Amino acid sequence: MIDSVTIISKTGRVLYFYSNNHVQSTHKNKISSNHLDTINKFLSQHLLHPTDKTIVLDTTPVSLAEYFATDNEMIIIIYPKVVKDHADLSWTEYFMKELAKEFLKFLSNQDTNKCTTTNGTINNDVVVFFDETYKQVYEKAQTVGKAKMSYNTATHYTSKEKSKKSSFGKQSTATSIKEARVWHDGEQEVTSATMAKLDRSKNDSNAKLGDHVMDILEDSPALMEARAAYLPKENEIPTWEEEEGLKLVDDDEDEGEDDKVDDSSLGVGWGGSLKNILQHVSGKVLTVEDLQQPLKDMENILTSKNVARDIAQEICAGVRMKLVGKKMTSFTRVKTAVRQALEVSIERILKPGMGRGGSDSVDVLRNVVSKRERAKGFFARKDDQKPYVIVMVGINGVGKSTSLAKIAFYLKTNGCNPLLAACDTFRSGAVEQLNVHAKCLDVPLYHKGYAKDPAAVAKAAILHATQQGNDVVLVDTAGRMQNNVPLMKALSNLVVQNNPDLVLFVCEALVGNDGMDQLQMFNKALQSGGHARKIDGIVLTKFDTVSDKVGAALTMTHVTGAPVVFCGTGQKYNHLKKLSVPSVIQSLFS
Repeated sequence: MIDSVTIISKTGRVLYFYSNNHVQSTHKNKISSNHLDTINKFLSQHLLHPTDKTIVLDTTPVSLAEYFATDNEMIIIIYPKVVKDHADLSWTEYFMKELAKEFLKFLSNQDTNKCTTTNGTINNDVVVFFDETYKQVYEKAQTVGKAKMSYNTATHYTSKEKSKKSSFGKQSTATSIKEARVWHDGEQEVTSATMAKLDRSKNDSNAKLGDHVMDILEDSPALMEARAAYLPKENEIPTWEEEEGLKLVDDDEDEGEDDKVDDSSLGVGWGGSLKNILQHVSGKVLTVEDLQQPLKDMENILTSKNVARDIAQEICAGVRMKLVGKKMTSFTRVKTAVRQALEVSIERILKPGMGRGGSDSVDVLRNVVSKRERAKGFFARKDDQKPYVIVMVGINGVGKSTSLAKIAFYLKTNGCNPLLAACDTFRSGAVEQLNVHAKCLDVPLYHKGYAKDPAAVAKAAILHATQQGNDVVLVDTAGRMQNNVPLMKALSNLVVQNNPDLVLFVCEALVGNDGMDQLQMFNKALQSGGHARKIDGIVLTKFDTVSDKVGAALTMTHVTGAPVVFCGTGQKYNHLKKLSVPSVIQSLFS
């Protein structure tokens, strides 16, 4: 529908251009002289009529131009006038506003001067990285933008009608006025007063919501925007099905001339040092002295990748134990031995049950299906008749609700029948947020509004799921700081009273030492009162942003004995995967 989009700076420089009718993809960012003339015509008309939002341009055929201006940039869209006459373009304003936001983020990571070359033309090597974002905003705007316009129009009409009834029918009362909700983004100081305002469980009007399900219109902007943001595209491969395609050591180099590869091809650090030493000790039994320096280099690399020092020392001890006393006949065999020793040492940390009589990992899907099948058996126990229950815990703002929705999507995609339980009865807007996720996923939501006892809500949700045939219940809990005693005690009560099959701690992948404190405090809270329950597993969010700083996974698992069950790798529901040991190894030593 739109022919082109141009973003210009306050000084008139063209920062970005995208043509939707280019012949070849390589021409999409190339601005022609004819288009520059069109932009100049628009600017001339805009100076004469600065309040006009749509300007008619004397082109062949006649075109229309719309614009949206920020403090530093202006976005200009151009399309044929005939399109306006026959198509719904109510979404263009939303499109330009969203594009302005995304381009501002893009510029914050770029040098604005690099967007154009010295002669004023667009630098395609830079702006091409914004093309994919442009396409996503363009596609999203045509659904969400229309919905917003339709919704706002309907709301405006309804408000006018209500106003008439209030004035002439005298139907309005003081009790019909809804108190404005205050949202907190986590940057303000949290005081006792603000926490009390956020606690919806103490508001009688909210507690009376009971089992009444909040209605969300299918064409509401919130739902449309959430679907565009979270739902994957048709036939999009989930992250958990993507192959890693990793290779720590190139086995093709095991024979022939490749044995003579230069140190530089192995990179710097422990790999090169180990090669240098082992080339000289080939054919002899390796001793501690032979490996002392390369293992010290390895330890330094691990600590630089966010691994705690004691964990790094344990990995080195594992490699040393594997190699000391081995007789090496060639460098190739040494590489293989180092690789195997390294993998086993890391696996002993990432899979706490390995070699200790426990399970190597937590397979959520297998556990849900297994419990469902046991419930069908003739000798099924009473506990087997209940659905598989997963409780999500963690501090504020780490992505618990989104992670819960991702796991629900993962289970539903694999044939399970999940139910979401809204047990965050504390934070304002928490139930509504989870309801949006439930609508996007097309799964049932159980809630009691903002009731006082989250443990009772969870218990009722499990009973409801049992009656309705849901095989898994995912329980959302209130985010809480680890030193908030009342909320931590409430969490302990929820877990003790309902005895869930799995308790997952959600935290960010780059959390560092604070994450260790949080996890230990949550474990301590669950064990208060003499209970033996612990955190069963860890979910790392924003795992796609950590690059090679993957050491938190090793450190947290080592200290708590809880494995990393899932990693979040993006915003969409299908951006979820299990932790890959080979991937961690490659990241640690890349």
